[in-house]
Amino acid sequence: MAERVAWLLRVNRVLASNQEWARASVFAAAFRGGSYPNGASESTISRWETAKGRASYLTIRRYEELLDLSPGQLVATADTIYRYAAPAAAGPPILSRGEAPPAGSQAQARLEEMLERALSSEPMSGWHWDELTGQLSTMPSLLIVPSRLWFELATRLLEEMIVADGLPWMQRFEAFNRLLGHPTGQQAAVAACVSLVGDPANQVFIEPVSVLDGSAHPDANRFVLGQLTRPTNERTRYGALLACVRKVRYGHFRPAQLSGLVPAVSELLQNPDSFNDAAALGVELLRRMPVALRTGAETGLRRALADDRHLHEVLSAGRLAARSTSAVVVRRIVAAAAAELSRHAPGLTDNLLPVLVDEMLYAPVLDVRLYASMLIRATPYAPAVAGALGAELNRPAVDGTLAASLLWGVRVIGGADQRPIVERLILAPGLPPEVSEAAVQTIGHVGGASSDLFYLSAISQHGRSWRSHRVRHSAAALTSLVYALGIAQNLRLLARVRDDGEAPAPVRAAAGWWLSRPTRVYASARR
Repeated sequence: MAERVAWLLRVNRVLASNQEWARASVFAAAFRGGSYPNGASESTISRWETAKGRASYLTIRRYEELLDLSPGQLVATADTIYRYAAPAAAGPPILSRGEAPPAGSQAQARLEEMLERALSSEPMSGWHWDELTGQLSTMPSLLIVPSRLWFELATRLLEEMIVADGLPWMQRFEAFNRLLGHPTGQQAAVAACVSLVGDPANQVFIEPVSVLDGSAHPDANRFVLGQLTRPTNERTRYGALLACVRKVRYGHFRPAQLSGLVPAVSELLQNPDSFNDAAALGVELLRRMPVALRTGAETGLRRALADDRHLHEVLSAGRLAARSTSAVVVRRIVAAAAAELSRHAPGLTDNLLPVLVDEMLYAPVLDVRLYASMLIRATPYAPAVAGALGAELNRPAVDGTLAASLLWGVRVIGGADQRPIVERLILAPGLPPEVSEAAVQTIGHVGGASSDLFYLSAISQHGRSWRSHRVRHSAAALTSLVYALGIAQNLRLLARVRDDGEAPAPVRAAAGWWLSRPTRVYASARR
């Protein structure tokens, strides 16, 4: 995926607010300094931005400095893209943080300082976690005594990760993946995930299961398969499905474990209470299985999916809609973003943006949609793409599957202007379940902030539906609204939900869990 990282650098430079940077010669002349003590020629800039030469960690940091971007915005995105597309799981990050610090050096003292901070009650920022785990990854034989400190380190990082959002979440997610790839720290990181999911009070399930997709440790493999066949709930089963996509690709499972995936996924496809787009993800996982294993199930699956054009398209082509019908939507969104390019760099074309928009909307694997959205979010294209996604959601009679994908894009890229659209969908009656669920799962992450009045109206509406009909989707919507209040750290409304005797018991318990998060976790997660 070096081409995507190169694209990330080029687009940010060409579309920078300082239009002088669009001239590579000017940018190169300013490159020496800051995080990058060496100079760079115009040809070097070209090589970095065409993937003919790989930009280093310090190179990308210098881009952030010159372009006046948030520290880590480009680095965390590049880390994510490289890790997800890596030919093998685990190991040190492709963006190397350098060599192991020499004994007695200032760098070693800094590492010890960061370790002490992470194992204390002091706040940790996303940048602190990036620095600490980046250094730990250069020391594969590092022993921390006593060994339980690895577990404490991983547990704190996981606790912060699941309540963070945006860049702070990305930095922590990549930091946790570095622990999973560390030879002496990996078992503790896996154990932290198992412990969290096993906590009866826990309310966040997909991430601590799906993050194990890069770990080949036997404990990780057993846990993921267990959550697929005997799940704690539908969210852990969905997280296991996500994890299996990469685990199958990396060959993590033994033959006996691999053969057990087919019946487990087939059973999921017959479960009407499956989480969101689990059916599409399950079909895609079967499609990626070795031919010898999937052949027996595929014929019957085609017959069963004959009436569902979206799932049939997943099985046939690995996408949520045929290219012939999806191309129109992609072209509209790309056209809105391309206007920015033509204004800053007339005559320049962008061949990757349409690919990313297509993945963002029509890839059956949520992680692929998520990372395509993150790449776009890390560029000046983001506001225009967010506006175009909102415009598509406002079109009459938009397809339910497409609407759900649009909302997932808004969840990552959307700003304050798109929040009212999401609020409207949450309160709108009679929507397809997949759209309603996607909307309530989006409100906790889209830009801007919702008023207490909106949350009270949404909770009241879905609460009435649950009390009248005991509809599963209404209870799930309430849980997602509580999640949004937790991410927003709206402790007052969380307390109100916890104390509402008419709310479903699981929803009251969810509010109580968010209220019980340690103060240091909330304080750190925003950084």
